[in-house]
Amino acid sequence: MKYFVLLCDGMSDYEIPELGNKTILEFANTSNFDLIAKDGCCGFIKTTPDGMYPGSDICNLSVFGYNPAEVYTGRSPIEAASIGVELGENDFAFRCNLITLSDDGKVMEDFTAHHIDNDTARGIIDKLQEEFKDKAIEFYAGVGYRNLMVIRNADFRVKTTPPHDIIGKEINDYLPRGEGADILLDIMEKGAEIVKSVKSSANAIWLWGEGKKPSLKSFKSVYGLDGAVISAVDLVRGIGKLAGMKVIDVPGATGFIDTNYEGKAQYAIEALKQCDYVFVHVEAPDESGHMGRVDLKIRSVEDINNRMLPIIMEGLKAFGEYRILITPDHPTPISLRTHAAELVPAIIAGTGVISDGNICYNEKLNPSFVINEGYKIAEYFIKSRSIG
Repeated sequence: MKYFVLLCDGMSDYEIPELGNKTILEFANTSNFDLIAKDGCCGFIKTTPDGMYPGSDICNLSVFGYNPAEVYTGRSPIEAASIGVELGENDFAFRCNLITLSDDGKVMEDFTAHHIDNDTARGIIDKLQEEFKDKAIEFYAGVGYRNLMVIRNADFRVKTTPPHDIIGKEINDYLPRGEGADILLDIMEKGAEIVKSVKSSANAIWLWGEGKKPSLKSFKSVYGLDGAVISAVDLVRGIGKLAGMKVIDVPGATGFIDTNYEGKAQYAIEALKQCDYVFVHVEAPDESGHMGRVDLKIRSVEDINNRMLPIIMEGLKAFGEYRILITPDHPTPISLRTHAAELVPAIIAGTGVISDGNICYNEKLNPSFVINEGYKIAEYFIKSRSIG
């Protein structure tokens, strides 16, 4: 049996007045999603445990099959694992976003620095590293605006805020607070001077997502399957590495609306010739939701529908026995421009799955399953003899 997970980041949404009070999934062309839903069964997953923030780190861990309440130590340590940065027991990692503040430096204009390109971002990170290298502070380039900072032999008890939660808001109330916050504020102040010295769309850095070294049991030891991960996002790649999975690079995978949809689908099917489980992550719907762009979110859903699903479903048929799980990790509603801690709609189809009568895939489906402890979706998907 082959197992395929298609994680459409932030895809679920609320009703949108300008779409006739339909959600993105109701309004967009989801003909291939709907065909899979008709052949399979549909339900809801609670990916965010009570009391935890609905971040992509928490929610993707759940879909992978790990209980965030037991294994989560912070977002940035996962991203560190992705790019091969080793953390000691007393080291702290932070996400370092390159951002754009308003001209007066008071308002979060854009948490991506208007999707700064990789080469420009790397040049800025190199300058930051040169400035701070003698202070046990290390900067590492990631993808575009998503970068990493590590402070060695430190102790922080701080509260930070994801920058995508405060788009259009004054930043003063959301700056780091708590024990060690003064260190972070000093780095952010000096970092902004360095960023401004490079001609680009960025004019500051934002530190958040702090955490220490995590530990995950291998996916194979838990679920008995060799796995692979395809994503342009360090966070998801990091979970894959920590879980002992093969992380596959796809040319042209960007983590945005211009990603190589066909390539992701093709590489995933090829990977299943060598392993039994593949997790494919698509970031574009989430980025579109954060931007508040209805048009781009519709486009991202339709690109997945038209450019990925035909390749995936045709490829899976060649293996004979297979199952596919399609789900968001969390909603990223256009009206909020950030994540919501709500159940997400999911499809399971393939071998041993009995059709439950749903003919459309959206937030208003008639559920045949509800997974209230989100991490149990992996066991349900992989180990259930029959579903539906």
